Amino acid sequence: MDADHVEFVEEAAIRSTVSAVFESLNALLTALLPEARVEHIGSTSIPGAITKGDLDICVLVSQGAFAEADHVLSEQFARNVGSHQSATLSSFVDNSLPLPVGIQLVALGGNEDFFLQWRDLLRSSPEVLKQYELLKRHWHGRSHEGYRRAKSTFIEQMLKAPNAAG
Repeated sequence: MDADHVEFVEEAAIRSTVSAVFESLNALLTALLPEARVEHIGSTSIPGAITKGDLDICVLVSQGAFAEADHVLSEQFARNVGSHQSATLSSFVDNSLPLPVGIQLVALGGNEDFFLQWRDLLRSSPEVLKQYELLKRHWHGRSHEGYRRAKSTFIEQMLKAPNAAG
């Protein structure tokens, strides 16, 4: 498959690699931004989920510390130019590791401060996880861009639902 198509693997198949890469990056990010909260997010943080095979990390900082944290991370990581950027969210990538890594720098209380809520909803609701996995299976081998749009819509709907964690 080419990069324009999305493929999924079982989280368990890459768990040890994900764990090792996260531990290494967690130490680096904590050293770079000692006041930040570093969290493993994304499908590799959900035991038994299917995943694109990448590691997603959320780095949470106060709104007052966001600009400096953005500067610090931009000196260490490449910006994810295809991702949404705002005054409260910056996205970075590192493709030099054993698996692709996405780092989301998020200002606490900002519009994009939902990553932990989404992760925790998937961990606590087998039904939401099942629906999300069905969406992924539907998009396996299909357009990556289409999958991203469908995924964003699904996440927004689930987080707005009355039973969403938070």
